[in-house]
Amino acid sequence: MEWDGLVSLVMKKNLAVSVFLIATAATPAQAQTEASAPYMPSWQARHHLQLLSDHAGLNLPMSHWPLPTAAVEQALGELPKTLQGSDIDLEGARQSVLREINAIRMQASWRVQVKNPAESLPGFDEDYTPGSSLHIVSGEKRVALGGLWMAVRLGARLEQPSNSLQNPATASVQAQATVRIEDSAAVLGVAGWNLQAFSHRAWWGPGWQSSLINGSNAPALNGVGIQRGSARRSESPWLAWMGPWNLDVFVAKAQDPEVVANQPQGFLYSGMRLTMRPQPWIEVGLSRTLQVGGAGRPGGVKNFAKAFLGQQVNQNPGDPPDSSNQLAGYDVRLRCPQALGNCAAYTQWMGEDAAGKIPLPYKFMSLWGLEHTLGQGRHRVFAEYTNTNAYSLPWNDKALQFPGYFNGVYSQGYTQGARWLGSAQGAGSAVTTLGWMDAQGQRMVKVHVGKINTSVGAYDPRVDAPRGKLFGLSASQTFEWQNLNMTPELSWLRLDTGQDQRANKLNNVRLGLTVQAPF
Repeated sequence: MEWDGLVSLVMKKNLAVSVFLIATAATPAQAQTEASAPYMPSWQARHHLQLLSDHAGLNLPMSHWPLPTAAVEQALGELPKTLQGSDIDLEGARQSVLREINAIRMQASWRVQVKNPAESLPGFDEDYTPGSSLHIVSGEKRVALGGLWMAVRLGARLEQPSNSLQNPATASVQAQATVRIEDSAAVLGVAGWNLQAFSHRAWWGPGWQSSLINGSNAPALNGVGIQRGSARRSESPWLAWMGPWNLDVFVAKAQDPEVVANQPQGFLYSGMRLTMRPQPWIEVGLSRTLQVGGAGRPGGVKNFAKAFLGQQVNQNPGDPPDSSNQLAGYDVRLRCPQALGNCAAYTQWMGEDAAGKIPLPYKFMSLWGLEHTLGQGRHRVFAEYTNTNAYSLPWNDKALQFPGYFNGVYSQGYTQGARWLGSAQGAGSAVTTLGWMDAQGQRMVKVHVGKINTSVGAYDPRVDAPRGKLFGLSASQTFEWQNLNMTPELSWLRLDTGQDQRANKLNNVRLGLTVQAPF
């Protein structure tokens, strides 16, 4: 089939796939970028990177993590040597990020988290485990192999069970501790793209408290994929309008303990995200994920291809079975005009994919946020509202609303390791979070108010999980002493319906201490 015919076919089937094909085909040969391990910044580093993006023109997407470490290093290196013309300490922000990246690259490190088993609402760079853990990560090794680059990093994590709703009747046969290879990566750089095998968590979207599609509430995904090695503006006239951009496509094997009888265990979880900043004041993201295959479900390459092309989804009774369950949508961040100060607004909409003759997402869950920096860039405050009901946009008919993250194909829901893959507030919930971050003081405080429909953190339909009206507080403070970083934390969540279940309770009080240091 001719290229034009293929593009026409794919445009009819799925917008996200067509973007991927056009992007990869239209990108001209580029200078080889070093292969590098994925980089997930701390919340302090993300805050500083956002300052550099908003006030120094850093050519890097801010709503797509992890990014290749080399892409972040490259963007920081292309900033002017002297950052002036602002009352914000932009050079200090750059140096802070570089120190974090250099420490991750050059030194092995260990992190111990000691916490009583209790649930919380983890946001960006917050830990999901309702209990204690030990995490060890090596430094990153980059090697030139002729005209290619290779990067390797090894990681291991030992944690208490992450399913806070673990059924007591089966607890005796379930692992009391889990070993994961989190933060391991093997990356091969080819023509500006990273071919990678990885184990990491992700954050797709502009929010600070929630990502509707791929957030930090679930265990690391073990998978393979391809990601653009840099975030530079493309040299292609077809793509230059996108500004700084990155594309990430992966396939991972789900870790899904049985929580529903005859659930399709062992499914593949695939995701793709394109993030771009066509103007300095706007960033746009397009995301899509698929749950495919698993026990008792159609599998194989042919079925995966159907799912990837948006075929046989949302089937009617009597039709062949659905090829997959899919979630897709959009997010946008708008920086305020300078006359309004150092602020921004953002939104994320995620809904069903492949609906109708032109398969675009609909039945949206939604997230809305405002953020503002104060104190010459030291403080960031945000207000974020997240509604995980379908048809949750303000102009939708409220009578049509129903909980998102559920579907008739995958009865365990949109989960990984029995934990919500998107927002930690779970299906059918509406929560407002007010947050304050002091990057210089390394402290963060958040307040949560709203209603939980199903459960916080984990999902198990067999139990009467705590839910209902929600009120919550959380606070953390990092101290540095010699080569140790010590972060005590306090979190409290109160719910009014359901029953206490293992580490998921009507009143969740979590006390914890995280200690991290290089070897």
